[in-house]
Amino acid sequence: MSMLFINSIIGGVFAGGLCGAVGALCSRLRLMTMAFSMAHAALAGSALALALGADMTSLAMLFAIMTAIMLGPLADYLGTSLDLISMTLFSLYNALTFIFIISTPGPALMTESIGQLLWGSILAIRPTYIAYLLTASIIIIAFLATFWGKISSILFDIRLAEAEGVNVKTYKYAILLIAGATITLALRITGGFLVFSLLYVPAAASLQLKASMKGIIALSWIIGSASASIGLAMSFLYDLPAGSCITIAALILMAMASAYSKLEASLAPGRW
Repeated sequence: MSMLFINSIIGGVFAGGLCGAVGALCSRLRLMTMAFSMAHAALAGSALALALGADMTSLAMLFAIMTAIMLGPLADYLGTSLDLISMTLFSLYNALTFIFIISTPGPALMTESIGQLLWGSILAIRPTYIAYLLTASIIIIAFLATFWGKISSILFDIRLAEAEGVNVKTYKYAILLIAGATITLALRITGGFLVFSLLYVPAAASLQLKASMKGIIALSWIIGSASASIGLAMSFLYDLPAGSCITIAALILMAMASAYSKLEASLAPGRW
């Protein structure tokens, strides 16, 4: 079996799992709009790196992390909602992305780098990249395990958590930073236009299965891993864009989760 295929499956397990778990947290905390903005910040950073001939991951990470850091304070300073600020930045990053792409020297639109930037590639999955994903997975699991008591109370009821003295903003911003780093890493596999689907769809699928909060995060990790692994395998076997294949796989798994939920509800006691 090709090492490229093996690497793609391993990379898919980690990247998809990270995105699924982070997506579940962002969905519960209503941070999806912010995550959407950070995804396009990472895309703009990658496009700038391409134009400058710099490292794509480093600039993408810088753009995403800086966006995560400034979203809250900027919304407070302007006296407007986080969602409005997020969508404003999203528009800005989209405009910058295309400016940077057009500014790339040479026949930019025909290069492999542009393809990887926009719709992902299994060629990006190398042992070093897998090591980054593994490290990020360990950090996120450690973060959740260490602070689960506070995080679970926030996920259950933000106002109640605030009344209990939990510094909700600190944990929300910490999760945003984690989301920014996760999006940047996943960007190389899914591409900038489809990375958000790996955050949203596994979380939406897990919610169909009506588990506990821990269960939803675990299921999102599993569904995200399966989506990315299956999608990357499809990309490898049929020479199709990685991001598109991952999105299709995630949507199929979501449809299966929804069908299972409907079937379970129809067979529940009291339905007949």
